[in-house]
Amino acid sequence: MSKSLDPRTKIIMFFGLLSLVFMVKDIYWFLGLIIIALLTMFFKKSVRIFLKMLIKFIPVLLIAFMLWSLFYNWSVFRIGNSNGFNVNLGMFMTLRLFTLISISLAFILAVKPEELIRALELLRFPYVLAFTLGLALRHITTMSDEYRAIKEAQISRGLELDSGFLLKRIRNYTYILIPLLIRTIETAEKLTLAMELKAFTLRKDRRKMEYRLSIIDYVLITLIVIVIGFSIIYYNFKGVLL
Repeated sequence: MSKSLDPRTKIIMFFGLLSLVFMVKDIYWFLGLIIIALLTMFFKKSVRIFLKMLIKFIPVLLIAFMLWSLFYNWSVFRIGNSNGFNVNLGMFMTLRLFTLISISLAFILAVKPEELIRALELLRFPYVLAFTLGLALRHITTMSDEYRAIKEAQISRGLELDSGFLLKRIRNYTYILIPLLIRTIETAEKLTLAMELKAFTLRKDRRKMEYRLSIIDYVLITLIVIVIGFSIIYYNFKGVLL
């Protein structure tokens, strides 16, 4: 997903890698996918931001590990008929979730909103849908910064988010979510006004950025198709072919 790649290639690679996350069943596949995400961030010079965002998901990963380890008997991914605390499955599903998060964050940081809009349009998606998705992707970082600023402001006023029982903590977070909702509405109103002042339109007579697939794009698309095809054959027919 480097800077020189066509945005269509980035989207195809993203969904191809996501498909592999749910298809593969070996840990070394997950490690390879995580390395691809790290290399993408290295070439984009966004490794520090990428790692900082990953750290925020540590509580989610810990909760996922506990849930998968304890309640795997009620899961569609259940393996065998054993009872008790299944650490192996918990670690496997947590690693799968970590890989999924890594690839998604790498895609968000590597693809600009305007690239996403144009790529979806070139892939024959309706422009209204492409524009909405691109706009939502663009404002993820903005809303994250707003949330952090509101949270720090409320804490400086004496709001305690980590004390008390669970219900009290949830209730305290309403003092953050309500201002965040108001700021989101204000941002949407400002964006709407700016679009009206600039006479923005969703008609076909818009100025478009030109993109052409290069040899690298064709090589990467072919490679991801081959890898997905190999994974399908390996994991579904290895008992027949081997």
